[in-house]
Amino acid sequence: METLPERQSTSDFRAVPAPLGKIPPWLRLGLIFPLIFLNGWLISLLINYLEPLLSILITASLLAFLLDFPILFLQKQGIPRKLAIALVLLLGLLILVLLGLTLIPSIVQQLSDLVENLPAWIETGSQHVQTIQKWAIAQKLSIDLGDIVAQAAARVSNALRTLTSQLLSVLLSTINSLVNILLILGLTVFLVLTGESVWRGIFSWLPSPWDGRLRESIRQTFEAYFATQAILAGILSITQTIVFLLLDVPYAILFGFAIGMTTLIPYASTVTIAVISVLLALQNLQLGIKVLVAAIVIGQINDSVVAPRLMGGMTGLNPVWIIISLFIGGKLGGILGLLIAVPVASVIKSTTDTLRSSHSE
Repeated sequence: METLPERQSTSDFRAVPAPLGKIPPWLRLGLIFPLIFLNGWLISLLINYLEPLLSILITASLLAFLLDFPILFLQKQGIPRKLAIALVLLLGLLILVLLGLTLIPSIVQQLSDLVENLPAWIETGSQHVQTIQKWAIAQKLSIDLGDIVAQAAARVSNALRTLTSQLLSVLLSTINSLVNILLILGLTVFLVLTGESVWRGIFSWLPSPWDGRLRESIRQTFEAYFATQAILAGILSITQTIVFLLLDVPYAILFGFAIGMTTLIPYASTVTIAVISVLLALQNLQLGIKVLVAAIVIGQINDSVVAPRLMGGMTGLNPVWIIISLFIGGKLGGILGLLIAVPVASVIKSTTDTLRSSHSE
């Protein structure tokens, strides 16, 4: 009796070659790019939809990363973690209260005075330009500085107003009520106390060993980056403010801390120094030049001596990729996006390098 052919096992179908392996690399890239673009567009829509909740979460996470750094330092000194957390939270609350009562009102007051006096500064600068223009005509020099300086002054004024409006929009979106302030503080304390379990639960959705690797990479990168950036910003803010006070610069506290705080965003302090120097030059040319020279010297000392000791090659990113990451971060998240763009890009780079090394083995 003729037997029926045995049914093929399902294992016979497992050796089907992957169709993507036959596609040329350039075509694979062409197929992947629309997917990346679509996912990026969906993420931007999700970010806009979740505001201001996402800004509150990011702010609380950044504060938790900053607070965790001194907590780990105290733990290395032999202090129990619970006591270290209590000490750091009390110190952080004390610093926040002192800043809220002293420094922040002064900066806000000087900023409002600067915006109010800016038209008079521009008018004074225009008179200086007219004087230079008359001298050039007397010397029979064909130089037309009026339009150039007027355009430059208008751009500086617009840049200052744009920056001010963006800062105010961030403050209003994240701290527009007492409820949001309490949410930020509460989430910060919660993340400091139980952040490890929260991150472990989030990354548990990833396959092993990437759940542990990626979590550790993000924690180390963000903690080290923001802790060192905060130290650098504090040092530069205090130093610039002291120098500006010695030079009798108007709005010295505002300008000093503006230069220092913009160091949190790569290359932003350079733009801030240029804007401040031009603003001061409109009123007093010599003072503007002195401020420009002093800010550049202090910045170079900070970049050449202090920053390498604290940061080293922490990010490992090429300047081109830093600029690209800042552009994308600014588009997606505004100022908060600019703050986290570099560490996120650094984590992506380290993860990509790990994937490439694992595939090459």
